[in-house]
Amino acid sequence: MSRTLKSALTDAGYRTIFDVQQLSANDISAEIGIPKHQAQDLLQQIETYGGKLIQASTAADLLSSAHLPHFSTSSTSIDHLIAHFHDPDRRRHPKRSSRKGKEKEDSAAITPGMAIEISGPPGIGKTAVALGIVLNARMTSIGETEVEDGEAGEVLVIDTEGGITAERVRSVAEVITRTRSTLPRDIIHGIHFVRIPTQTQMIAFLHTLDEWLETHPKVNLIVIDTLSFHFRQPGLDMNTRRRMMEFLQNWYRVKQKVGQATTLHRCAVIVCNQMATKLMTAENKPANFDTGDRAILMPQLGDAWTTGKTLRLCLFRGHPGDDLRYVHAEMSGSSRDLRWAAYDIDNDGLPCDIPERIYERPKTPPPRDLITDTALLDF
Repeated sequence: MSRTLKSALTDAGYRTIFDVQQLSANDISAEIGIPKHQAQDLLQQIETYGGKLIQASTAADLLSSAHLPHFSTSSTSIDHLIAHFHDPDRRRHPKRSSRKGKEKEDSAAITPGMAIEISGPPGIGKTAVALGIVLNARMTSIGETEVEDGEAGEVLVIDTEGGITAERVRSVAEVITRTRSTLPRDIIHGIHFVRIPTQTQMIAFLHTLDEWLETHPKVNLIVIDTLSFHFRQPGLDMNTRRRMMEFLQNWYRVKQKVGQATTLHRCAVIVCNQMATKLMTAENKPANFDTGDRAILMPQLGDAWTTGKTLRLCLFRGHPGDDLRYVHAEMSGSSRDLRWAAYDIDNDGLPCDIPERIYERPKTPPPRDLITDTALLDF
């Protein structure tokens, strides 16, 4: 609550929310001199908070992910990279048939409770990776991999720029189910689409995300494509941009909602973000067009929305002449060695592996100025 309202309640002798909860809106309005509608909002806020006071989980539920469904990106290389940070010692999953009919190890490494950022320049495959996770989550829920009975498997897709549409999902679902008994409609049935074209609507939906998930308990994966879209509109004036960035930097809403989704509702959260150009001096200090010596690429929203356990995947290409796509992984506070892998996008628009580079580091490493934190890609 606001500092003014809190001070008024304290001055009136109220110390806990339970003291206030016994009063009516009319009593609160008359006693501390606030409008009736503000008193009603206060009581509603207390009622909502009170319903969340008791949240119990066993230690096994919190510490173990073995019983949870595992989602794949459709690329074994990327899955192994994620597992390196998330659960490097977990058991290997049994082999299953790939969508091309060949036996492959089920390397799925994303579980409910994880938060992952996928960033990269335009055209690198961010939406394709997110779409691969969406479809695999649905295939997992309808029996393509072994999941404990009763586990949910629905997906919420929050689309801001039209990258993941129902038509695109249906088209890819038809391709991956051609050699399977699963029908495309079975996949699409469990995917909820929310189209958010404006930043105001994004803020409004994030405010109600907790309530939405409570009414859709089967959802265990949330994909936002792209969170940074509303922050790169060329027509915005400086005041509007400042207010929008304060919304993220003051923190609260996005971090809070992501945290609630991953912990209280046990959802995996995948967020796609664009990259932004940042000018630097030779001493690695922020600069402008007049003083800058070089430019680096970094996730546009920086650390504004991320939590301490967010896994950040940055997609990029090598130097001219290197046609491969690469992904670099980083997690705040991680002491693990710099990790990256090679991948590609197949003709169906989904991530796939480069066969000779699945289980080993690429023979020609990405250039250092593409993967260090002091050069072109900055974390």
